[in-house]
Amino acid sequence: MEILCFFSGVACFYFKNGYAIGLLAVFLFFRSRWLLVAIFILGFVWAACHEAYIASHAMPKDSVLKHVVLKGVVASIPAKSLDKTQFEFEVTSLNQQPVRARVLLSCYKFCPNLVAGQIWQLHAKLKKPQNLGNPGGFDYVRSLKVRHIEWVGYSKQDSFEYLGQTYAIKQRLLEIRQHVSTHLSARVLGSKTAGILQALTVGLGSQINQETWALFRRTGTTHLMVISGAHIGLVAGFTFSLLRWLSSRLGRLPLIIPAQRIASVGALLMAFIYSVLAGFGVPAQRALVVCFFMLVRHMGGPCFTVWQAWRYALLSVLLFEPHSVMMPGFYLSFGAVAILVSMNQLIAKNSHSMIKTLYLQLGCLFGLMPLTLFLFSYGSVNGFFANLLAIPWVGFVMIPLGLFTVFLGPMIPAAWTASILKPVVHVLLLYLHWIDGFSAINLNLSLTSLIMPLSMILGLILFFVLPKMRFLLLVLILMLPGVFPKHEKPRWGEARIDVLDVGQGLSVVVQTAQHSLVYDAGMKFFHGGDMGELALVPYLKTLGVKALDAVIISHPDMDHRGGLASLEKAYAIHNFLVDDPDFYHRGISCHNHPPWVWDGITFQFFPMPMESRSKNNHSCILQIRNNTGQVLLTGDVERTGERYLVQHYAQELKSSILLVPHHGSKTSSSEIFLQHVAPMAAIASYGFDNSYHFPHAKSMKSYDIQHIPVYSTESCGLIRVDLKHGRLPKQPICTKYHKYL
Repeated sequence: MEILCFFSGVACFYFKNGYAIGLLAVFLFFRSRWLLVAIFILGFVWAACHEAYIASHAMPKDSVLKHVVLKGVVASIPAKSLDKTQFEFEVTSLNQQPVRARVLLSCYKFCPNLVAGQIWQLHAKLKKPQNLGNPGGFDYVRSLKVRHIEWVGYSKQDSFEYLGQTYAIKQRLLEIRQHVSTHLSARVLGSKTAGILQALTVGLGSQINQETWALFRRTGTTHLMVISGAHIGLVAGFTFSLLRWLSSRLGRLPLIIPAQRIASVGALLMAFIYSVLAGFGVPAQRALVVCFFMLVRHMGGPCFTVWQAWRYALLSVLLFEPHSVMMPGFYLSFGAVAILVSMNQLIAKNSHSMIKTLYLQLGCLFGLMPLTLFLFSYGSVNGFFANLLAIPWVGFVMIPLGLFTVFLGPMIPAAWTASILKPVVHVLLLYLHWIDGFSAINLNLSLTSLIMPLSMILGLILFFVLPKMRFLLLVLILMLPGVFPKHEKPRWGEARIDVLDVGQGLSVVVQTAQHSLVYDAGMKFFHGGDMGELALVPYLKTLGVKALDAVIISHPDMDHRGGLASLEKAYAIHNFLVDDPDFYHRGISCHNHPPWVWDGITFQFFPMPMESRSKNNHSCILQIRNNTGQVLLTGDVERTGERYLVQHYAQELKSSILLVPHHGSKTSSSEIFLQHVAPMAAIASYGFDNSYHFPHAKSMKSYDIQHIPVYSTESCGLIRVDLKHGRLPKQPICTKYHKYL
């Protein structure tokens, strides 16, 4: 309980919410001691000290540094693709001034051959990373913070100057890992095979492509590609068995040094080497500590139980890296071990090994499901079947072969290595693709509050601890919030309009009592990824949306249609409305679509002429209204289009809320247009430090003249407008949403 109180203090510092204090209150309820409060405070202080220790030093206060000269050390194994190299850079000098900072840099084209431990000087642009301000999205800032990164940026072309090599132990270990990774790539031709083997041997998952990672995610086998306790335990166990067998046959040596002691020391040493080779992540740290406490009894030390080893491993990780509490893998790793230990104690000792394996897999599936739904909005039910064969195949075939290739590779012909490893990886992927065919049984829902998974976990614990029928009703009550999460929807005659934070771009979600509509889908990035996948789909999951009644793409600019493919992949779309169906080879023209009514809410397009030759001025202009207010969505219409709207729809343009045309460019938001719309507030969607320098001062001045307050997604995050039945609309709600665990 003291260790869990220490964990609560650490979590309280990083998450700054009441859940950690609530956990402390639970502990005090069962054991009222001031020592628990002191340990909680100690955990909080320890986390604060660690945060101060790793924080950047002497860096400028600005959020954006456009032109800086950096000197430092390559502090990670560079992740390379066809046109991009990404690496962590330990900065020691900025513009010839001594600083201390860890930054994540990207280099596009013409990058030198970067190796961990090299010292470089280069020119770069830096900025502090920001999260998208929508519920359900990926917490980018937290993922960087766990790696001690507070700045991101990109290097200027042809600005690298090599200054030498550092010989610090940490950097030398990275260099060795990179050398092993390069060696594997050279010996095993084929990106999929090499990438998977690199993940299993040196913990480098950046060479596995996104399609393969998605396959692992859908089949619940992602954990197999992250070096964890199972991998390290396998290596330690194999080493222990081999050394015990060898040492017991070395004459009188076992009489001097017991065979088990030799085997324990060797197993622990091999586990440590493998952990370091794998990057010494949280699962590796936990597994190494557990190995130590389980093997120490053979070295003349005390005998520890499995639960004691688990607790001491938890404490060791918190002391070594308090930031770990912000990592999903921290909870999944320790949670999985706790479930396996508990299930192993509940299963009868005389059970058949296959039956025991099935129970353990089912325990992990249902025990971790609340966490996976909360953390990833996805639960792989088919992962039960995938792991039955994938775990032994990876553990007993792929890992040994991969490690043999690493340590004995120079003595084995490369052709032999490739001929053995390629089929082994191919068999795994073939099986997972077959399992993926049953992905319809997977759970695809979002638990929006931590109370939901906690309630489900408590219900599962009571089900196994108190397996009596009279407690079944209590278990069902605790499970219901997670199995059937409640999603608040507008009432009849009301609408909720959410302007999402999608960086530089636009995406709007509209909900009525029984219908859902998406207006634009955000940006698609040149180097992969899009806002449909990163922001729009995760947010729709938090709303409990199962299908989309309509998707409108205002015009074909990439910052408006970029996320469409991801949206179509995730949801069935009943009506697809666009400005030009010929461009998409499908869909219905919004300019010919009549008004319609959903649940007392009227939707009406204002058709625009095609002859303008400007795709911006051919945008789908949509007005949403009920009996008390209106919201006008304008796409990227510019002044020419605004004049056309005023000339042809002057009496209909008046709206309570206006979506600022074209992100506030200088070619939009004319005063005559604003006078006819006469909104009480306007919403601008644009990205932080965007390359177009939106919004333009000229446009913003027009809103000032008309006394129209402007809310921006850059400062507010998601912005919500509620059209209430029988009540005048209020100002938009500036959510300033931040995602905490």
